[in-house]
Amino acid sequence: MASRFKTQPDLKVYNTMTMQKEPFQTRIPGKVSMFVCGPTVQSYLHVGHARTYTFYDVVARYLSHLGFEVNFLMNVTDIDDKITQAAKAEGMDPIRLAERYTKAFLEDTDSLKIYTVTKYERVSNYVQETMRQISTLIASGNAYVADGTVYFNTATFPDFGKLSHLTTKELSLRPLELSVKKKHLLDFALWRPVILVEGRWDSPWGRGSPGWHIQDTAVTLTNFGPQYDVHGGGYELIYPHHEAEIAQGESLTKVKPLVKYWVHTGLVNIEGNKMSKSLGNVLSVRDALKQYGSDTLRLYLLSHHYRVDMDFQEKGLKQMHETYLALRAKAKIMEERRATKARRRDSGKVLAQFYAFLNDDFDTPQAIAFMMKLIEDGASEKDQNQVELYYEALRITSNILGVNFFGRLQ
Repeated sequence: MASRFKTQPDLKVYNTMTMQKEPFQTRIPGKVSMFVCGPTVQSYLHVGHARTYTFYDVVARYLSHLGFEVNFLMNVTDIDDKITQAAKAEGMDPIRLAERYTKAFLEDTDSLKIYTVTKYERVSNYVQETMRQISTLIASGNAYVADGTVYFNTATFPDFGKLSHLTTKELSLRPLELSVKKKHLLDFALWRPVILVEGRWDSPWGRGSPGWHIQDTAVTLTNFGPQYDVHGGGYELIYPHHEAEIAQGESLTKVKPLVKYWVHTGLVNIEGNKMSKSLGNVLSVRDALKQYGSDTLRLYLLSHHYRVDMDFQEKGLKQMHETYLALRAKAKIMEERRATKARRRDSGKVLAQFYAFLNDDFDTPQAIAFMMKLIEDGASEKDQNQVELYYEALRITSNILGVNFFGRLQ
């Protein structure tokens, strides 16, 4: 999508590391490397996942619109205790179960119109790389072996806790794993003598499986090198997962910072509780899409600021669906009234406020409100040339937000 800007826009992004909005400047001018933590594929995606992935899809769409070349990487965690437990419950091999739900995940993201991901990488393809990285960390003194388990030695990384802005003492109240084998309370496992998939994997430390944190580090360092621009995910991953990624990555490469911008989304709650598979209070993406469609679901999720927890209410989703259908009807009026042979006009002035909202840390609620007003104004406008201008502006906003008001319902 071609950029509408002649100069670099004033895009500012809230960085969890600095706890402030910062001007967005990438390491390589004109290019963005972005990694977002993907799903653990033990069941179907729920609406909480959809919120996170839809938001980063909009980020990628907007950056592409501004003229950036976006390399958007997402991992698929297909090695995990939860997958093994789910497979046992269903009497399946963990590999087969992970394959089933990986396929379902890709189908669901496609149905959500998440088209911007450059590559989905399964962590099971990176086990050998995790072993190489762990060996390097042991050799450098950043990790140690204790009875078949390899731990990262957090005492060798003084910055541990810098992303969550907690001291070692504060973090010690939230230990990662309780074990008498560890040297320090905050040390976390890189390799465990746990057979998550029968027959896999033999390592220098015995048969076992890689820890969760090192899997993502293997994916990102292999694909991006020692540094990249944006790391995304839900804020519940800040500690321990993202703290561990920083410690591993910067200890391996000796390059800082691993990531320039840490961008985190809020949770989706139901009746005050986090929507999660473990609590069993989930609405699957498939069920939501079947009843309301992707456009309504995207509008509903993006109408809440990404950094704020949202309380999911099916009543609110239903109301948004009614709003969407009414807007479609008005968009059709615009389409019919527009002067198709009108002289080309610059929609940049019409969209100046829309861009200002997105430039202010991707304020999608305000951007959606602007888009809705654009449709209202366009449907009531009598001047065909002006309607054409509104119509073209709506096309641009729709492409960026991934919401379609024309053609068949999705």
